[in-house]
Amino acid sequence: MLNNTENELLKSHYWGPSAEVTSVPCYFVNGYNFQTERQNTEKSTMNYGVCVKSSSYTDVDNDFYGIIKEIIQLTYLIPDLHIILFKCRWVDPVRGMKVHPRYYLFDVNFKKLYLKDEIFILAQQTVQVYFTRYPTFKRDKADWLAVAKVKARRVVDESK
Repeated sequence: MLNNTENELLKSHYWGPSAEVTSVPCYFVNGYNFQTERQNTEKSTMNYGVCVKSSSYTDVDNDFYGIIKEIIQLTYLIPDLHIILFKCRWVDPVRGMKVHPRYYLFDVNFKKLYLKDEIFILAQQTVQVYFTRYPTFKRDKADWLAVAKVKARRVVDESK
């Protein structure tokens, strides 16, 4: 027997989200402050890099790396029930990613994109990363960016 709260939740999922969606510039989840790439254009920080773990948590070579293009909020009929999706541009994990075999350092190339239709992820699935250029003039590194994982914070420092 379902109680009233569970019954309302099932009804809400049955009918699906509202036809109206909201686009937001930032979202805090998993200890990270995520922002869209456009929101970060004039900032010295990078809060739009994401990593999604592969289905096998032991196989780090198959993680997906991307850039948040849009943060979308789906609203359901039940008040305060929202689902946040990140619309991302993904690096091709085969052609656009290199892994240093000894140190597990990751490099990505955003000129080699993953062209599948799977551009959305749930915000809760992500960890934050940032991408940095190599300090070199060598042509073989020109399009490649090093990946750095970001340590999660417990709270957002709103004083800044």
